[in-house]
Amino acid sequence: MKSALRIGILGAALAVLFAGIGLAGDVAKKNYVPSGCDIKKNTICTMEIWLAHPHKKSNRSIRKELKGKSIKVLRHTIQYWKPRGGHPPTNIAIGRSLTAEDARWAIDFALRYNDRIEGLIFQRLNPPHYVAVATSAWDDKSETQITPDQLAQLRDPKLTTEEFHALYVKLTNEAGVAEAFY
Repeated sequence: MKSALRIGILGAALAVLFAGIGLAGDVAKKNYVPSGCDIKKNTICTMEIWLAHPHKKSNRSIRKELKGKSIKVLRHTIQYWKPRGGHPPTNIAIGRSLTAEDARWAIDFALRYNDRIEGLIFQRLNPPHYVAVATSAWDDKSETQITPDQLAQLRDPKLTTEEFHALYVKLTNEAGVAEAFY
């Protein structure tokens, strides 16, 4: 009886392991789209945001704006810096599968609510349809500082999606670095 139970547990563990391997293969695909994400409406599937504490009073309208753009809004999608915690990080992470239009919208959103963007998180570290505003999830070596002029280049409405991402990769000095993490 005990050996049958052990075999059953081992079989279940192997099933979970192989299912995980299959999922990892899907995630490794360049244009992996999470389930429940309709990229026909918006290429941003997941957005994580840290905002200065004074914006907490606008929480409802911020969530409504995100939902209006068909961005999945979870309980912890938006978090607020502590009242006396200073300014949230001044960076942004933009996934490699966003359209230039959606990426510029994310940049404008970050500027509207966090005043400035002074750093870009390497694209290869983030999922393809992902944006993070003011993230502290990565260390300093995962971020490149940018100037206001460089940010203005990224915001240029004339850039195609390919040109936008080529410029992002150029600004972060990622060209020639190892393949994407996600």
